[in-house]
Amino acid sequence: MTAVPFSRLFSATLLAAATLALAGCGAEDQTTSFGSTSSTGNSTSPAEQAEPPVALFANAANPDFSASPREFEAPACENADQPRAGGGVYSVNLQSASGQNIAFSVFEPANIDCANGNPLVLHGHGYGGSRSQSPSGILKRLVDNGAGVISIDQRGFGESGGSVRVLDPDFEGQDLLQILDWAEANLDWLRYSNKKPVGGKKFNMVLGATGGSYGGGYQLLIHNIDPKKRLDVLTPDIAWNDLRYSLNPGGAYGIENFQPVEGAVKPIGTVKSGWALLLVAGGESGSSQNSGQDNLIRETLLRGASANRFPEGALEFFRYHSPSYWCDSEAAGAQTFLQSDVTPGLAQKTPDPVDILFTQGFRDTLFNFNDALHNFSCYRALEDKKGKKADVRLITHQSGHILPLSASTVPGLADLTEQGVLNEMEFQKPGGPFACGELGIADAQFAFLVDKLFTPAEAEAIKAADASNAFGLLAANKGKVCLSLNDDVGQGTASENAAVWVNENTLLNSLAPKAKGQATQSAVGPIAIDFTPGAEPTAVLTSAATGILRYPFAPAVMPIELPAGVNTIAGIPTATLEIAPPADMLMNPVCSEIYAVTTMSPVGLVGLEPGCDPMLFVGLGVNRNGAWRLIDDQVTLIRGFGKRHVELTGVAEKLGQGESLGLLVYGYHPQYPVTSSRDLLTPIVALRGTLNLPALQNLMP
Repeated sequence: MTAVPFSRLFSATLLAAATLALAGCGAEDQTTSFGSTSSTGNSTSPAEQAEPPVALFANAANPDFSASPREFEAPACENADQPRAGGGVYSVNLQSASGQNIAFSVFEPANIDCANGNPLVLHGHGYGGSRSQSPSGILKRLVDNGAGVISIDQRGFGESGGSVRVLDPDFEGQDLLQILDWAEANLDWLRYSNKKPVGGKKFNMVLGATGGSYGGGYQLLIHNIDPKKRLDVLTPDIAWNDLRYSLNPGGAYGIENFQPVEGAVKPIGTVKSGWALLLVAGGESGSSQNSGQDNLIRETLLRGASANRFPEGALEFFRYHSPSYWCDSEAAGAQTFLQSDVTPGLAQKTPDPVDILFTQGFRDTLFNFNDALHNFSCYRALEDKKGKKADVRLITHQSGHILPLSASTVPGLADLTEQGVLNEMEFQKPGGPFACGELGIADAQFAFLVDKLFTPAEAEAIKAADASNAFGLLAANKGKVCLSLNDDVGQGTASENAAVWVNENTLLNSLAPKAKGQATQSAVGPIAIDFTPGAEPTAVLTSAATGILRYPFAPAVMPIELPAGVNTIAGIPTATLEIAPPADMLMNPVCSEIYAVTTMSPVGLVGLEPGCDPMLFVGLGVNRNGAWRLIDDQVTLIRGFGKRHVELTGVAEKLGQGESLGLLVYGYHPQYPVTSSRDLLTPIVALRGTLNLPALQNLMP
């Protein structure tokens, strides 16, 4: 998934700000092995070796339907010995259960296999986008090598009708299952296998999926809700784990029966308004021929703008639309709105294991590395009834959802940036390579899909004709995670040494928290944090309007001395941090009462909680060439007085000779342009606590 350009959406953002403020063919039985192991390095246990070989059929020859004659759409195998030419492209429109149009395009495989059938791959677009009308990129590679593709207009976008509900299991989810039902009833070349029979059926379709962002989220949605378990392999790029965390970060999300530890407070989130503005613009403009975003989402945005945080009922609505609803043990809450309450149609249940290649950008400021890590941790741990786990991978890159607003683009500030008065790198820069070191993400996705959807013989033939290194790198690094360290912003390719492959157990045990709400068990001891106002003006933490005035010039910085032999930070830092008044007795004594009133208010009290609502934005930075800059442009929100556990946004950076690490703290940040603190009675605060760093030993240059 390429970066989302800010410039294309800027004019639409201005308009949006106003909205925010208010599968066969032969009768012959074919038996073969299925699912290559050579290209991924999978080992086969004795129990698995004893299993009977996998049988493959094209759809029309599927024994499960022998008693039910079917009429196929554009039949390709009426004469199984002489299938018609493949490569056809056509559009399909269905009526959904909610009475809306569902539109998608079918790209037939270039060569139709009337004996074993052809695998099918689903493709989904990003938020505000629409389906592909002809195969290109990875879709063309799949079609050319014998897979069919269905590219989908999601509900409310392109030619599909209805309001956009952001991948609601009860709306978008049911539309997606209807598309799969259509494919089974209408594609005679569709491949079936006895590898994963479900219910009374002995065979199931061979199905993969691809796409980024919204096009990543739909893949996980289908897998989580499909009772027929039809997906075999997913390749979601830059997808979310919990929309509450992505859109209203700062809360205690995904933790079962959360209660603050003694002496701590319950964390409060706030709207990530930089991205909220762009998503409003993309959602409304991309759905201009339909109903736009659902009224429940419009209500959420309006109330979020008023109260400076999403209401609790809306947060539960968004969680229902997230993998965290299925992955985490946190109980589901009520989806309450002013206009109506929402009753979810599906109860929480643990997903089945499935092969997944997660890819995520470290510079993505909407769905960041933490989303990928928690998704990876969840699906990697799943087991079937025999205790077998799926092949779940994680590869990172330097692209994703990008807000490249920089001082050099603002009239009058470019000269100050060049003179070093302003810190250019505090603004988010354009995305970097869509690669992890020498491994291109699109190549990795293609190789992973081929490995899981085709027979070993088919996969070997495709690999032999493919020019990429992805097949070999995936095979050599099974059980490892690729962490991109490249910081060559704006370059289209990454160098060989710009990434490191880390054992997945190392990542999960010492470079990230083992579960939400837990601390990273770093090899580096906890680092003391103390920003107490004193004589040094650059160490004073400012909030509200004072933070806005100070922002362009410098953050407050606390240098961090790393132990000898450590030169790389890669993973998710965690901390215990307390925002405190600069001196005793300066905090409003009735903050608890004010919080209670504003929480109960249906529209909030303009988000104004005087003397009680400071906000800070913290992130790791590197001193490079004498100037501090954020690593991967990532900041983490901390809101309100008191002590709390904080999971900072994950980053990855290899420090060069003479470079140093620091904690950067801001009172304002442009990723939250209209939802920073509105508490004018708290201009200065203190920050204290401890920090756990995900550190790696010296990496070779």
